[in-house]
Amino acid sequence: MRQIRSIKTKLLIRIILSFVLLSVIIQAIVFVSFRSFSINTSEERALSVAEIIRNTITSFMLLGVYDKSDIFLDRIKHAHGLKEIKILRGKSVIDQFGQSNRHDAAPTPLEEEVLKTGNVKSSVKENFFNVEYYIVIPYKASRGAVKCQQCHKAAEDEVLGAVSVVVDITGQRNTGVSILTYMLAVSLFFSIGTLYLIYVFFKPYTELFHRLRFGFEHAAEGDFSNHKVNVNLSDEAGDVARGFNTMTDNLSSTLSCIDNKVSLLIGYQTAKTGNALKDTIKTVDMLVKIYNFKRTIEKDSSKKDVFLRIEQMLLEMGIGNFSVYEVNSDKNTMKNVISRTNTENCSCMEKIIKDTVSWCNEEISTDASQCRAVRTGGIVDSREFSHVCQNFIQSEDNQTGILNYYCIPINIGGHTGDIVQIVSCKDCRESISSFIPYIKAHLKECEPVLEGKTFMELLKEQSLVDQLTGLYNRRFLEEIINNLCSAALRRKTLLGILMIDIDHFKQVNDTYGHDIGDKVLRRTSSVIMASVRESDIVIRYGGEEILVLLVDASEGRAIAIAEKIRSNIENESIETPDGIMKKTVSIGVSEYPKDSDKFWTCVKSADTALYKAKHEGRNRVCKDGT
Repeated sequence: MRQIRSIKTKLLIRIILSFVLLSVIIQAIVFVSFRSFSINTSEERALSVAEIIRNTITSFMLLGVYDKSDIFLDRIKHAHGLKEIKILRGKSVIDQFGQSNRHDAAPTPLEEEVLKTGNVKSSVKENFFNVEYYIVIPYKASRGAVKCQQCHKAAEDEVLGAVSVVVDITGQRNTGVSILTYMLAVSLFFSIGTLYLIYVFFKPYTELFHRLRFGFEHAAEGDFSNHKVNVNLSDEAGDVARGFNTMTDNLSSTLSCIDNKVSLLIGYQTAKTGNALKDTIKTVDMLVKIYNFKRTIEKDSSKKDVFLRIEQMLLEMGIGNFSVYEVNSDKNTMKNVISRTNTENCSCMEKIIKDTVSWCNEEISTDASQCRAVRTGGIVDSREFSHVCQNFIQSEDNQTGILNYYCIPINIGGHTGDIVQIVSCKDCRESISSFIPYIKAHLKECEPVLEGKTFMELLKEQSLVDQLTGLYNRRFLEEIINNLCSAALRRKTLLGILMIDIDHFKQVNDTYGHDIGDKVLRRTSSVIMASVRESDIVIRYGGEEILVLLVDASEGRAIAIAEKIRSNIENESIETPDGIMKKTVSIGVSEYPKDSDKFWTCVKSADTALYKAKHEGRNRVCKDGT
């Protein structure tokens, strides 16, 4: 607005200065011309009067009536409107005839200069009240028609005297001033009229500039609504206004179309800041990131890699507090695979989470249905209701809902497979909310990738797990054994090897059938799994033989664990249609790399010890060489 006023002001100032300058120049020219004309006219009149005086005085002298000259001078002064006439005598005349009785006043410097030089001299004396023109005209001795030397003793061209004439030109000046005043008034009226016409002419154009600037300012901020330039101009300026309106309409519709298509593409309405340009740039930039994100996770080898990509994506968006959970729908459990806490920029967050390990209560890990996002399959947003999920941490400081949480489920195979949980304090809620649509879009792209990798891992797990017992199979052993042996050597620990065989298992199948035999095998496997640590590995080695690998076992521990397993199985009761059944096992033990630096040699040793246990009466633990 300030700049538009400046343009208008500068235009008017320049026009006014131009008119003022033109008026001053014209007035000056008129004044100088009129003054020059007045002076020239006065000079001509004075010269004419001086000539008349000289000739008349000469005639009076020849006729001998010089004493009548004063009457003549008075009359000619009044006749020609002169203020003063003086007859001055030169030195030779004064010497010859003496000083004039009437004009005995001392000559002025101008008059003395004329008497000395014999040249015509003039000057103008001017003040506020009057203007007087002085001119002094010399008389010189000559031998022309009038023989001056007949009466005067003077040389040729000697100055005999001078006529001093004073002409009052105050009237002419006043007339000139009046004319100039009229001209100034006319010029002023003409200038004002011209300025008004220029103002009226340029007003629509200055309004156009103002509206264009206003429109461009809002367009630069991405606001194209209600800023049309409506002016009644049919010339090129009108074309500019119509072009601007068309441009803003096209931009507005194009950006709106982009936004709608992006919303359809990502499945969510993108966040708006009111600046369509910045929103579009942000949306396009985010689409590129989403596209690159999708391409990247498609090439990742495991779900763990995808989870790390999600973590990186959230950190790049400036989100510092979040968790990623993986849900096992078959077991109704869920585990926290990634958890991030950042308290640097939020003191209230630090106060709440200083003793917090997880954002949710432990109940959800053993019972996934306790998680609201898992149970409902929908987004859980505490902004709608501060305590919407009862299993979110409810510390004493958080009873007022000081923390906000936003849980986004990732659908895999028709059910909730993973959950991304974003946590923030109230002060950070608005800044994080702007990223929610883009986070959803990223996670939407994760769904097919995570689903594919989940099924691949399931297939792989099924190929490595015995379907009857749930134990790992020999294929799994072949995949992990090199790493297990390397780890044992690196950590300088023992790998305990237990080869277990169910005593008289063939009789069970022959007597009760394979269904009871399968039940015995499953119960025995369960007892073995319950008797070892979670880090130990239990493998169905073949038929009723089960191989147990005790990771990082100390010396002698393998024997103790084997005895524990034997005792637990012996005490286990198995129901059959014919009553309660009791079973026993024989166990062979070896230790890698104590017994051999080759794993399969140690397995062979454990197998040999197993047969030794069976030969010695079964239901016992033996170690080869003992």
